[in-house]
Amino acid sequence: MATEPVTWEREDHTKAKHDLLRAFFNKWVSIHSEHFAKRRGGLVRIYDGFAGPGVYSGGEPGSPLILLRALCEHPRLRERWQAVRYELLHFVEKHPSRAAMLEGKLEGLEVELRERQEWSDGVQWSVTCGRYEENGPRAVSGTSALFLFLDPFGYSHAPMSLTQDLIQQPKSDTLIFLPLSFVNRFAGREGQEKALDRFFGSPAWRQVPDGPGRPDALLTLFQEQLRSAGLDWVLPFRLKAEEGGNVYWIVGGSGHLAGFASIKEGFWAVDPVNGQGFAAPRPAPAGQEAFAFEEPPPPGPNTEPLLEGLREKFGRRDFTVDEAIEFTKRSRFLDTHLKDRTLAPAEQAGHLEVNRPTGARRFKEGKGITMRFTPLSEEETNIRS
Repeated sequence: MATEPVTWEREDHTKAKHDLLRAFFNKWVSIHSEHFAKRRGGLVRIYDGFAGPGVYSGGEPGSPLILLRALCEHPRLRERWQAVRYELLHFVEKHPSRAAMLEGKLEGLEVELRERQEWSDGVQWSVTCGRYEENGPRAVSGTSALFLFLDPFGYSHAPMSLTQDLIQQPKSDTLIFLPLSFVNRFAGREGQEKALDRFFGSPAWRQVPDGPGRPDALLTLFQEQLRSAGLDWVLPFRLKAEEGGNVYWIVGGSGHLAGFASIKEGFWAVDPVNGQGFAAPRPAPAGQEAFAFEEPPPPGPNTEPLLEGLREKFGRRDFTVDEAIEFTKRSRFLDTHLKDRTLAPAEQAGHLEVNRPTGARRFKEGKGITMRFTPLSEEETNIRS
């Protein structure tokens, strides 16, 4: 039997996944740490259920090192968050050689951070060699927040039943890697029924007919299962490795809008145009490679769908800035996308009538500003129909 490698090459979509994880975590840990610091105490817990060896064959860091470094290098850790405990940065890896390598890498990172005076005694981490199903984070008393990161090698390793139990804990947020191409491929094979029942937490996947629409239907079912567990705010992000290759998804879920905002921050950090997905770049043909100074600047966020969503929500009735903000918080868009990138251009283009009381400026909330969409032209109506 061939021995499993301890490390492996990092793929392009994995880098995107880690960029997303870093952006999400920076936002998430800031939100909860600030909250607990104001309360003069609280417990922040980070759990990585499929941690790996800590590095890839090319030396790139894995998720445990990314999370620990992001926390310790945050400037507020030693300035404002002294009252917060960061216990159980708990990394689980079932492969003994990988678990041993991971522990060594984390020890080395801690030494480096201590030497640079970027370590905090409020931070504790541990590595467990074992299975995710048998080493989940325990329930704790008192005020706490839990981030659950699940990046399994296959669908059979992450049963939905356990995930649902874990996210029942207060202030729980999760990012789950979903290898949808593999799930779809094996959904029609005999002998996979029990594994897929465990993965989805339900036999409902068996009712999804085969065909081109099955991947989307399975993704929808997976999100519905997270919502049924109490994560009201669920959002998927597509990761496509290469042209014609497998399609993966990161599914983020939270039971509160602050956690949902963290998920969106991560998604938009990787896809600054639509916040919905990443595709590995196709290599240019020989002799056609572009120099860095020839690359066009990335376009700004596409907020047209946000404007369309607002129009659909409010129609021709008056609405306030506060109502528009609440709508945006519940959408896939960031708060920063609303005023300058959506409302202001719509007003300038004549799509939005704005009534500002004396002294009210731009789109300041709480100032009595009301808005109303103008009727669509006949041409615009035809385009939409």
